[in-house]
Amino acid sequence: MGVAVALTALLALGSCAPKGSNHVTSKPISEVLRAHTPELMAIPGVLGTGQGELNGEPTVLVLVSRRTREIDSRIPKHLEGYPVDIRVVGEVRKLDGS
Repeated sequence: MGVAVALTALLALGSCAPKGSNHVTSKPISEVLRAHTPELMAIPGVLGTGQGELNGEPTVLVLVSRRTREIDSRIPKHLEGYPVDIRVVGEVRKLDGS
């Protein structure tokens, strides 16, 4: 009987994860972004973060100036169950207002 209860609990927890994910999450993606953006922004070359969509599922976007080995090694593939999508946006600079 204990095994059946444990299996039921695991199946219920698994249903909280975004489709295609083998990680469990119970937080909205906005909370995950709020919690992890400071550490992601500390990585050289990271320009911003945001919420995106990949294959119809919510994803954490990490915007970078260019893709490097350091970025690939420091940015996780998943954050709290959400897939991470690294997007190269190039250099960002302020436009001159004149």
